[in-house]
Amino acid sequence: MDKTDRIKKELIVLFDEMLDHRKEFRRKQYAGVIEDALKRYERTMEDIMQCFVQAPEEEREALTEELAQVIPNHAYEKMQSVKKRNRDRDSMDYNLNMAVYVVPLLNYSKQKDCIALTKRMVELWNGKGITNMHLTHSTYDEIAAGFERKLCYITTAVCESMKKPDDCYELRTFRDFRDGYLMETEAGRELIEEYYEIAPGIVMLINMQDHAKDIYESIYKEYLAPCLKLIEKGKKEACLEHYVSMMCGLKKKYLYA
Repeated sequence: MDKTDRIKKELIVLFDEMLDHRKEFRRKQYAGVIEDALKRYERTMEDIMQCFVQAPEEEREALTEELAQVIPNHAYEKMQSVKKRNRDRDSMDYNLNMAVYVVPLLNYSKQKDCIALTKRMVELWNGKGITNMHLTHSTYDEIAAGFERKLCYITTAVCESMKKPDDCYELRTFRDFRDGYLMETEAGRELIEEYYEIAPGIVMLINMQDHAKDIYESIYKEYLAPCLKLIEKGKKEACLEHYVSMMCGLKKKYLYA
C-alpha cells in the first residue's frame, strides 16, 4: 500500500472516529479533544504534508482533488444507509463533525496545501448534498476564539440575523439581566457557564441550515420577545424559567437529538 492509499484509509477512520466526540463539543472539552486527535493522527497529518511537498507543482491540484473526495464520498455512502426518520439527526452529526473536528484538524498546521485541501473538501461535501445543511470552512483558531469571547451567542446571532446593531435594546437588556440578576446567585452563574459551554455548537448548527433566518425569527418570537417583556415587567424569575426552557429545547434539538 502506497502512502496516498494509506492516507485515504486514515481519513475515513478519522471521520468515523471523530463522530463519537460530538457531545464533547463544549468549551472546556474542545481543546482537549483536538489535542488528543492531533496526537493520534500525527502521522497522517505529516504524511499529507509530505505528499504535497514531494509532488511536482503541476500535480498538486490533482492530489488535492483525489484526497478531498475521500471523506465526502465515504459520508455520502454512509448517509444512504441511514433511515429517513434519522436523516435530520445524522445530518447535524455529520456536519458538526466536519465543521468542528475533521476540517480544523486537517488544516491545523496552517500549511497552504492543507488549507486548500480542506476548502476543496468542503466544496465537494456541499456539492454532493450529503446532508440537508450547508457546511462552511472552519479552523481551530476561529472556533477556539469563539469560545473565549464569551458573547451572548444565541441572542447575538438572532439579533444579527434580524439586522439589529450590537448595542440594540434587546442585547443591552439581556446583558444587564445576565450581569445583574443571573450573576447574583450561584445557580445563575452555573447557568451562564453552561450557556457558554453549549451555545457555540447550537449557533454553528443553526447557521448550517438553509432556513437559518427563519429559525432565528422563531427563537425571537417564541423565547426572546416573551423574556424581554417579562424583564420589562420586573418578572425576572419568570424570565429565567422561560430562558431555561429555551436552552433545554435548543440543546435537545441541536446537540443531543
